[in-house]
Amino acid sequence: MKKFLLAILSSILCLSMFAQETTDVNRLLIYEKSGNMKGYVLDRVDYMEFETIEGEVAANVTVNEVTLEKVNLSVFRTESCEAYKLSCYPTSRIASYSDDVLASMVDSESSDLYFEDFESADMTGIEFDPITDYTIVTVGIDGFGILCDVRKVEFTTPSKPLVGDPQVAVEEVDIQQFEFTLKFTPNADVSKFSVLSGEKGSLMSQFEMFAPMFGYANVGQMIEGWGVQFTEESEFTWKSMQPGKEYEVFIQAWDAEGTMAQHQEYYLTTKSLGGEGTAEVTITLGDYVLADWGGEMLPSQFVTYTPNDQASAYRFNVYLAEEYDPVAEDIKADLCTEPPMPMSGWFFYEPITTDYQINPNTECVIIAAAKNINGEWGPINEFRFTTPAEAVAADMAPSRVIAKRNMENNAHQAGTLPAQVKSNKVMLIGK
Repeated sequence: MKKFLLAILSSILCLSMFAQETTDVNRLLIYEKSGNMKGYVLDRVDYMEFETIEGEVAANVTVNEVTLEKVNLSVFRTESCEAYKLSCYPTSRIASYSDDVLASMVDSESSDLYFEDFESADMTGIEFDPITDYTIVTVGIDGFGILCDVRKVEFTTPSKPLVGDPQVAVEEVDIQQFEFTLKFTPNADVSKFSVLSGEKGSLMSQFEMFAPMFGYANVGQMIEGWGVQFTEESEFTWKSMQPGKEYEVFIQAWDAEGTMAQHQEYYLTTKSLGGEGTAEVTITLGDYVLADWGGEMLPSQFVTYTPNDQASAYRFNVYLAEEYDPVAEDIKADLCTEPPMPMSGWFFYEPITTDYQINPNTECVIIAAAKNINGEWGPINEFRFTTPAEAVAADMAPSRVIAKRNMENNAHQAGTLPAQVKSNKVMLIGK
């Protein structure tokens, strides 16, 4: 520490002497982990020293009682804590923030400084939403006025008294491989309700991810914002679903006075596709033509992928041969994988014809593989080809039929969680 201090002081002395010989003004800049920066003009710095304070500098909080009007809490400082600042946020807003960021946030948003402990104190002045998670954050301040340790405590607000017992009954009308239809029947205590679907386990994770962006304090607000709303008995069909996949449907109801009830959850599984045999994908090379790419006619190679009747899902990709060959085994291993999180566009299920912009006289490799109903991957079909020397006009193509691109077969629809789309690489390939 002493050597480090001497090095810092020597650097400052050199900079200070340099400043006296020029008209430039040298500054000492300190960058904090929170992203904030503090600066000092070196000519105004008298000296620097390092101090060590033993123990934590924190204000520990305990929540004693929670209502929609106030929160009763206890706050006790550690021995080295001179004062502290305190604030309260919806947990969804700050869940991903580091302690450094939270310390800076509390400091900038809270003007009150507390120098005493509280065995029982009421926090008021906050308009709490019912059935919502909140977090009280304190930041301890030492005798030098420096922000130190952060403490957090979470609590959930109670529900607001409801008029009656608003509930929505759910009935399965039709469950297919790529779509499902549900019937929703609200009881007499429901004034309106919203429904939202997503892959099982995705709704809460997406709430945690997107709530700060959209300003949602609780899941009910997300269901209302992204879902489909009804006021009476209704049926709704979700399309572009995936076969053999578990889905969840969240239902948010409101009573006659517009008070939000606890949301309901319903789970279902779409019909499976494929069989228990070997799953395979046939690759068929189509026409090489001039196709419209954003208003510009460019050479495009059409390819058709056809899974067999044992395939429940499949994946594919196209690569330049010179880029594929050195890492072929890694690419193949990556092809036969599951998505790291619920994600649309990772798998395909039905025959697809699409095109790729590829330069003439270019050697490429297409790979495709499928898994069966048991999740067992079949053989990887590797198809190597070289594009012709010239692309012909579409109406001069041998087949004279150019299939419509249908890569985006998992389009978003109303009442469905916005998908985390991973596009299979429709690549611009060529030199």
